[in-house]
Amino acid sequence: MRTTIDIPDREHALYTSLAYAQRTSLSKLLLDFARRGLESASRVANAAPAHRVDPQTGLGVFRSGRPVTLADVKAFEDDAREAS
Repeated sequence: MRTTIDIPDREHALYTSLAYAQRTSLSKLLLDFARRGLESASRVANAAPAHRVDPQTGLGVFRSGRPVTLADVKAFEDDAREAS
């Protein structure tokens, strides 16, 4: 199927250059970009929510890469006070 899209000159030059460097066509490059975008959107839609509500307290519980300590909270409060 053929379709027409408008690509600004700057991006067209970039995409054409990328396609040339990857030894592929502009159409194939853009199709690959579209597929990646759809796969990424699908992963985000199916991901676990960033937080949940604790059934006992009713408060939001957020995941973190590490435990948050009282010292972390105090440092955050100090930074917030200094910034205002």
